[in-house]
Amino acid sequence: MLKLALGYSLSSFFFGLFGVDWEAVDDKIEKEYPAVSFISSYELVQQYQSVKRPIVVDVREPAEFAVSHLNAALNLESGAAIAARFPDKQAPIVVYCSVGYRSAAVASELEKMGYSNVHNLRHSIFEWAEKGYQLQNANGITAKIHPYSRAWGALVREDLHAYSPE
Repeated sequence: MLKLALGYSLSSFFFGLFGVDWEAVDDKIEKEYPAVSFISSYELVQQYQSVKRPIVVDVREPAEFAVSHLNAALNLESGAAIAARFPDKQAPIVVYCSVGYRSAAVASELEKMGYSNVHNLRHSIFEWAEKGYQLQNANGITAKIHPYSRAWGALVREDLHAYSPE
């Protein structure tokens, strides 16, 4: 996990220097985690409305999760934490973070552990918020999201940014 954190910090630094866009994010995820399966925001909304909903896991840090998260999402930051909570390796699991990079790493980790029905939410909570899909926190429904950092926050409208729950 330290390797992931260091890699994410360095990539944030370089994206901050050279700009960040969705194409660059998608390319980075595809290169580093080519086997990871994705689900779109629209597809997840449809699954939320079905009888058999997937397990939805937010892999961001607790401070990010506190600002907002998807309905019924659990905050578990690693594949090991998810596996400890959900030992059924065929259970449908959707992971997300801010843009999809950290969650791709966790999805890959779960797949290496033998999980066969794991999907990464494409563009994660940033796209979810941009599309106006429902978010919540301990205070109820919110439209705000934690932008993670200034560099990554450039991928989402500034009026959606919050660093603490509202």
